[in-house]
Amino acid sequence: MLKIAVCQLPLNIETPDENLRLAESAIRQAAASGAELVVLPELTNSGYVFRSLEEVKERATTLDGPVIAKWSELAREFGITIVGGLAINHDETFFNTSVIIDESGLRGWYKKVHFWNDEPDFFIPGSDEPLVIDTKFGRLATMVCYDLEFTEWVRLPFLADAVILALPTNWPYGGLPTEPTPMESVRVQAAASQNRMVVAAADRVGQERGVDWSSASIIADADGVIRAISDRTKLSEVQILLADVEVPTDRKIGPRNDLRTDRRPELYGKVLNS
Repeated sequence: MLKIAVCQLPLNIETPDENLRLAESAIRQAAASGAELVVLPELTNSGYVFRSLEEVKERATTLDGPVIAKWSELAREFGITIVGGLAINHDETFFNTSVIIDESGLRGWYKKVHFWNDEPDFFIPGSDEPLVIDTKFGRLATMVCYDLEFTEWVRLPFLADAVILALPTNWPYGGLPTEPTPMESVRVQAAASQNRMVVAAADRVGQERGVDWSSASIIADADGVIRAISDRTKLSEVQILLADVEVPTDRKIGPRNDLRTDRRPELYGKVLNS
């Protein structure tokens, strides 16, 4: 069993230093609770609702900067793996990213591919497949927020034998009902079930420059069953979701069915090429 922590934080673009303080506190609390994998929201260091590229530049970190150095120190201290969303300045180009960090330091970084709303005004989209690495608890993948809604994209970690998908996200509230389950959380369940992967999504809370958030953090097991989900009576405060989840060892969903061997990719060309 793997103990996962998803940290739902009240991030604010006006207080980047406080964002990082909250993230460190959440990592420490999650580790103290026994978490082996800790997932943080999208753009944890910066907030989301930018008004200018200058604001991005002021808040972005670098691959060799203090944020990744600090998270690497925490990963070594507690023997954990951290996945978190960061605004990264790489050679004066800005990316919305997810990083994977463990006791050895930065294992890799992924640049968000599918952009929502104003993101193209501030970031350059990535063109690499979702990051997938080997860890002590299995093959771990990451992508960012809106990427999850493209089923072909989520299939790539499946084909790379990932068994866990960690998703930093900032889901703006779009007016859809949140009871009994927010639609964003339902999409996580579907991705988990369709790919037989554990999916852990870290959303955020708090109003930011007039934008409200779905606050739909969730941990779903490889059957799509909810193992932890945000408490909708506490949507203005830090929540750390914890769940012990069995990591799948195969893609079997029944005595005669396997999600990998039952595929018919020779018939899917129209979907992939249209």
